Amino acid sequence: MSALLKLLPLAAAAGVAVMNADALKKNLNVIGKVQVAATSGVEMQGIAEAVAQDFLDTKDLPVEDFGAFLKENMREKGGRETRDKSKDPWGTEYRLVVDVPKNGFSVLSAGPDKAWQTDDDLNYFYSLTGIEGKNAIKPELAARARAAAARQGTATASSSTSTASTSRTGTSGTYTPKPPQSAEETTRKVVELQTRRAEGGDPQASFDLALRYITENGVQKDYSEARKLLEQAVKNADSQTLRDRAQTQLDNVNRVLGK
Repeated sequence: MSALLKLLPLAAAAGVAVMNADALKKNLNVIGKVQVAATSGVEMQGIAEAVAQDFLDTKDLPVEDFGAFLKENMREKGGRETRDKSKDPWGTEYRLVVDVPKNGFSVLSAGPDKAWQTDDDLNYFYSLTGIEGKNAIKPELAARARAAAARQGTATASSSTSTASTSRTGTSGTYTPKPPQSAEETTRKVVELQTRRAEGGDPQASFDLALRYITENGVQKDYSEARKLLEQAVKNADSQTLRDRAQTQLDNVNRVLGK
């Protein structure tokens, strides 16, 4: 993805109008891929939140049937179905990676080039520590994740890290679709999950929840609460990107509050 981002200024330069048609088309295509990648990142976060919410209810991860889980749970607003939800925007199946040492899991996309283990791969990691405590992934689940990876011929980074894509061959812990819940119920559960993570000091959850209070998305608008959460996000941010984003929002909120 870094290579694509480096090309963005080319299309924004003042001289873009004099570029030949082929070059202009190429750069616009690059921008399109980056925009889709950004959208995919948001979708991957939503997927991770849905998996985490299911984990709270079941103490399990859909390692054998990740594709079935996505098709059942990731529904578009208004009930529309424009594409297969088990696949990323470029048509490659999402993967679920269980990381026992880090006590969490990752949602993976192969990115625009549709090839795994290349520079444009996307990875959204979710730690279960904030919602379930340390050692949330029990040995039985870790063993099932390794078994699912072996059945699918997926290489694992270590004996404690496993990758699983869509499959219906699992017999132990196979995902069983549940009745779909309303959009309001899904939002309520996500807010509860983000609140719990934010209370545990998770910077990403603090930032995401703050945005909800600013935009009145699933909660009542509350700039004071948003400011507290953003201050926490700035303090605990584990990346400069998140710290900068949180600081920008915090500055905006302080202007609204006259601070």
